[in-house]
Amino acid sequence: VEILLIFVLEEDKSLFRFQDRFQMVKDGTEDLKNVYVFASGKFMISSLTFPEYFIKEQMQNVKINPVADVQMFAKYIAPRFNVSIRFVGTEPKDKVTEQYNRSLKELLPAYGIQLIEIPRRECMGKVITATEVRKLLKEGRYEKLKSLVPDTTYEYLRNHGFLKERNIVDE
Repeated sequence: VEILLIFVLEEDKSLFRFQDRFQMVKDGTEDLKNVYVFASGKFMISSLTFPEYFIKEQMQNVKINPVADVQMFAKYIAPRFNVSIRFVGTEPKDKVTEQYNRSLKELLPAYGIQLIEIPRRECMGKVITATEVRKLLKEGRYEKLKSLVPDTTYEYLRNHGFLKERNIVDE
């Protein structure tokens, strides 16, 4: 695409606050002149439009209905930003996000929006997930963590107090 818009989830419901996630994305894309980073707002993967996303652990074996969120994006957000292609990562582990991606694939074409799924990045044959990154951070396994995240993300974590003094050696 000529211009890529990245929407960073704005809600603060995880280990990393929105401000931290937003800055890590900005830092990681600052060398790309055609990339613009925005906050997702209250109507894109939010508690209002897609509450199941924020309680994924309890929803893994439940059929979800993310139509409201998909339609909000397709009817209001995509036209405002002239979005004709939406990119998502493949989701081999999380059933809630996988169902969301499937809904995007089924519904977006009716609005003239193409969905492209990008294969999730892997390390040593295993997909990289935010869950794994948070676990490594909590355990202090910084060398392994560093191998999974971009250099700009690791530097942000180091410079903003997310890395503890002690480093547990990876096995």
